[in-house]
Amino acid sequence: MMAPPTESFRAPSLALLLPLANLLLITLPSLAAQSPSTSAPTAQPSLRFEVVSIRPHKSAGDDPSNRQMLPGGRFVATATTLRALIRIAFGTDDNLISGAPHWTDNQTFDINAVTAGHAEVESPQQFQQLILSLLEDRFQLRFHLEQKEVPVYWLEFDKPGKLGPALKLSTPDSKPNMSTNSNGTKAVMKASKMSMVDIAAALRRQSGRPVEDHTGLQGAFDFQIEWAPEETPDSADPSLFTVLKEQLGLKLHPAKGTSETIVIDNIAEPSDN
Repeated sequence: MMAPPTESFRAPSLALLLPLANLLLITLPSLAAQSPSTSAPTAQPSLRFEVVSIRPHKSAGDDPSNRQMLPGGRFVATATTLRALIRIAFGTDDNLISGAPHWTDNQTFDINAVTAGHAEVESPQQFQQLILSLLEDRFQLRFHLEQKEVPVYWLEFDKPGKLGPALKLSTPDSKPNMSTNSNGTKAVMKASKMSMVDIAAALRRQSGRPVEDHTGLQGAFDFQIEWAPEETPDSADPSLFTVLKEQLGLKLHPAKGTSETIVIDNIAEPSDN
């Protein structure tokens, strides 16, 4: 069986494992209560890679795909597809990316890069910008954005104004953190000092659709929930939808919304090292 891909981002007082499909571990700090809309990364102090080595990955079989942002401004990726890098750069899902050629899904690369002056990456947005600049500089990525109507979920109260037993207001000494662990049969989500906008954003990956906060709740919350990612008759845990209702007092209501789609106008094999 192929080993699952792993991601890590490490910088002073910040840990980020970007949310890609099939990860075993996802950790997201609170990002100023922002929703993960599909668009180019927002403005941050500019960082670029000064030294970049890109080589086709020589497979030895079931090689794990791995991407890490390490201290000293070093980025290391192994057995990584271009599609994965595009998802990272825009913080989006495959269904909101169009125009990418087939080879971006199955050709893998090993990348070793260092930021100019070994500058540290201090935010997820800066990390996204770095990956976007890498794609533009070395893969000649050109794109534009289009608005698209997509299925979404509205995060709402299951019963008006009634919180579930597992949803608690954060204490003053809580630290912002959200993590999701899954072994294929059980998923565990832990949240600390998260706003409802943050929680809706985290549920996007788990529910398979963009999630919009319609609870009207203010403040920050803590909780821990467990569910079966793929519920079967012999599952020991209920579905995510059931757990949200019973434990958090919330529900995901199907609705229509709009989202920005990334349309790839040009992308090419990487330029020479």
